[in-house]
Amino acid sequence: MNWMTIEGQTRGVGILAILFILYSLWMGHMKASGLSAGYTSPVLALELAASGAEIDAINRSEGGKASEFIQKQLSKDFGYIVVYIVFFSCLALLLTELISDWSKYLSLGGVLCAVMAGVFDVIENLRMLKAASTPVGAATDSLANSIRYPSLAKWTLLFVFCLLVGLTLARLRGWLLIPGLAFLIAALFGLSGVTLNLLRPKFYWMVPASVGFLGFGMICIAITFTLWPPKVLNQFFA
Repeated sequence: MNWMTIEGQTRGVGILAILFILYSLWMGHMKASGLSAGYTSPVLALELAASGAEIDAINRSEGGKASEFIQKQLSKDFGYIVVYIVFFSCLALLLTELISDWSKYLSLGGVLCAVMAGVFDVIENLRMLKAASTPVGAATDSLANSIRYPSLAKWTLLFVFCLLVGLTLARLRGWLLIPGLAFLIAALFGLSGVTLNLLRPKFYWMVPASVGFLGFGMICIAITFTLWPPKVLNQFFA
């Protein structure tokens, strides 16, 4: 293994993490009133809408401003999908290169999860665009389901990615255990939230909480992989 080459790859993953974080901030966030099922985020509410009536409530919310925000978000989100597929895949492939035992297959599985999540995300976005432009009263339950199930698949795959990468990092000694645990907690909260939503569609706090833990893990990776790649590599070869 060429140490200088792998050090450059490690820093590259850190830079991708920074790009991911900056893009996430650029995406922005909106809270809206009048949404169904306990949601305050119109984007998440539309992703997981269980009926045409819930889509109508979103399109009426804030005098139509929620629908306009969603359409602007979706135009940004196609680029976001590319960013997270590349970042997650590069992170998982780097771990695969650094680990020599059976756990390398966990990170290889992470690559597959990232790519498939992106595919379902594109399907979800295309159908959300249709829903956001549907006249109030014209949305159907089948339209809601055509968004909801790809969205649940996307979230499940992303949380499984967190689980696989978290298990890989948590097996190491030293401070890489911190982002590893953050990923594992994100996976635990996220998968429980998705499961409950599948059984009973409504807002569950575990999904946004999981995103928060994922964000913390990303910040750890962004800082350490970019600034101190030799110290990161020492965690694998100590």
